[in-house]
Amino acid sequence: MDFAPASGANLPSVTMNMLIDFLSQNETLYQPPSARRSFHWLAAVSHENVSCAVPANIADAHLLFVCSEGEAASLLQEKPTAFALVLVSEEHGGQIPPPLRETVERFPDRIMCVRQQDRFSYFVFQLQSYFTQLLIWENELDRIVARRGTLNDMLNTAALLMRNFVFISDSNFSVIARSTALEPPDDLHRHIVETGCLTPQMIEEKRQRLPEKVYYIKPPSALTPYARLSRPLYINHIYFGSLSMSCHATPLTEGLKDLFGILVRHIMPLCEMQWRTQVKLNVPHYFFFAKMLEHAPVTDEYLHSQMELAGLEENMEFKLIVMDVDGGTEPERASAALRAALHINQGNVSCFPYQNVTLVLCHTPPSDNRLSHIKTIKDLRERIYEPLGIASGVSEVFTGITNLDLAYRQTKMALGLRRTIEREQFASDQDESKGIYLFGDALLYYLVDPSDKDERFMRFCFQHTILKKLYEEDQQNGTNCLVLFWFYLYYGRNATAVAQKLHMHRNTVLYHIEKIQKRFDFDLSWRAARDRMMLDFKVFFLTMSHESVEKIFADIQDEPAEGAGGE
Repeated sequence: MDFAPASGANLPSVTMNMLIDFLSQNETLYQPPSARRSFHWLAAVSHENVSCAVPANIADAHLLFVCSEGEAASLLQEKPTAFALVLVSEEHGGQIPPPLRETVERFPDRIMCVRQQDRFSYFVFQLQSYFTQLLIWENELDRIVARRGTLNDMLNTAALLMRNFVFISDSNFSVIARSTALEPPDDLHRHIVETGCLTPQMIEEKRQRLPEKVYYIKPPSALTPYARLSRPLYINHIYFGSLSMSCHATPLTEGLKDLFGILVRHIMPLCEMQWRTQVKLNVPHYFFFAKMLEHAPVTDEYLHSQMELAGLEENMEFKLIVMDVDGGTEPERASAALRAALHINQGNVSCFPYQNVTLVLCHTPPSDNRLSHIKTIKDLRERIYEPLGIASGVSEVFTGITNLDLAYRQTKMALGLRRTIEREQFASDQDESKGIYLFGDALLYYLVDPSDKDERFMRFCFQHTILKKLYEEDQQNGTNCLVLFWFYLYYGRNATAVAQKLHMHRNTVLYHIEKIQKRFDFDLSWRAARDRMMLDFKVFFLTMSHESVEKIFADIQDEPAEGAGGE
């Protein structure tokens, strides 16, 4: 694993529970009290090999170190959120040595100790093989989805790893798919396959009434000598059927449940395809968007095929809107909001429920102003807030559908700070966007918050700006729109001062500023717009080298003019 190039398409997902299953043959000397972890990368470190290749884009929280007791403390100190699996030498007689005990006490949630039974290199080889097996399995599941394979294909691939009989029943209790690679393990499942329907006893279990994402577990009983694991399948919060497994070859553990959950996530797009074929409805590709919202790793093939199915071009620009209405608790309002939202952005939207809110993904070919905040606010005010009283959080414009999770974070942050934004709007006597909360209005509050900042999210927040377009065009065309725009903001929109500074006529300054505002559809009379532009300039100056900035402003020699004022 150390020598493979890392990308979103070749990283396995190994949960803590799955790791514990792998270690079941080893004597566990210490296990953390909480086990909600998922590992994407394995790095082995020992006194014989102290170097480990960990790609820069692997988050420490998803990094698993395998080490001997002497390396654990330094590794966990260097990587504050990583996890260490420590092999304790046989010479300690199955006891944790005192130095390692101190490390366990310092990092109780980030370390696990097992008794070493084989050579270090052999153990690492076995664990690498397990990670690789899971990676190949998940990639195969992705390929089945990408090529629009069958549910049977998916179940057969799953059965090869989990070694248990799996089948899917629909909302009418009919069997619509099963793992043909394995024979039914008992009379109950043989009867299900022969009749193509669940038995009356199983139908009485009412698993279709379970909430979404809840496991249904039945211990061995008179029906079958094996434990059974099921999970209801919902499409747009509507019960589609159930995925069920007989645990006859592999015991029912928390690790097996996590594997089952991975299978469920891959099964859902195929279930949706079958449902779309059956009901003949043009519904959004909910599970593709859900995967993007959860920032799940996907192959390029899967991404391209799903974008095509959803009718989206790869170079499109997006904006995400979260309407604060839950279809589970307010179905009528959520339904009305969805119908109204279909007309936002001239109908170029995908609308769907997610968790406890309703999402609207606006999309357009590359454009300077089709997704402007002015247009979005007008749409939301007229179609959503005034008639329905539903508040909305709005992301910045962005590119790349794989950034959807970051846009969702922006919208939730804007809604979370709605009271603060409302106080600010009240103090500034600005109510143009009442009930509509832009991430741009929340960004400054996020930046002054002393908590740690996510580097990927920070880059995303300043990825798609007007300044970037102006700068690139100035470099290409030999113009100086960026310089003019900077001084116009710097002098508080005093066109006369800008004209003196740049040796231009005042009306020429106003003409160019108005042209920029009209092109990108924003209004500098809004203080929030000015604040955001000034913030973008600060990021621009921070990220540009001194020589580059000096070149941009090369012809500006005068001292800043005195005074301030309007246009």
